[in-house]
Amino acid sequence: MKRIRKAPEPADFSAWKAKLKGLRGWSRLRPPLKQKVHEALLNEQGFICCYCEASVTKDDSHIEHFRPRTTFRKLQLDYDNLHCSCQREPLAGEPHHCGYAKQDWFDEMLLVSPVAHDCEDRFKFTGNGVITPRRGNDAGAKATIRKLCLDLPKLRALRAAAVEPLCDLPTTEIRKLLKKDSEGRFVAFYSTIKQVLLT
Repeated sequence: MKRIRKAPEPADFSAWKAKLKGLRGWSRLRPPLKQKVHEALLNEQGFICCYCEASVTKDDSHIEHFRPRTTFRKLQLDYDNLHCSCQREPLAGEPHHCGYAKQDWFDEMLLVSPVAHDCEDRFKFTGNGVITPRRGNDAGAKATIRKLCLDLPKLRALRAAAVEPLCDLPTTEIRKLLKKDSEGRFVAFYSTIKQVLLT
């Protein structure tokens, strides 16, 4: 899980919230402002899912409330609680994972936050795409993998496919790949590539 470094929220979003006068309903947020928020989240994440690190676009991702808006009503419009997750609308028969699998589940002690300073150190990735807790006794990493279905065969295959063509690249080239490109995008499955090929 690549750490997200939150940027300031869009100024238009701040101004819109100031006009609400305490009416904090997420349902009041409409396009085009909602699209601006979505784009800002994608940009700060480098266009990768906040949980699995798959490449995402505005069309195939959704705004994810880390602390569910059904339970944490006061945080519905808190920009620091918002991320972008993959699977905007899963295809029929497609396994659910990430925000779609998480739904309204939240446990402060168990769900690993993608903005936590140590989130990148909580998981271990292998060349064949497996994700496990880095430390066997890390109950939070275990619960996050299980509840968000991060070790599905589909995601294992995607992670392995991301690593395989890069195996023969020199370290300097891999390091370049791990930087945002000219369009502000990170490479998909960033953490898997970094751990498997650079450590």
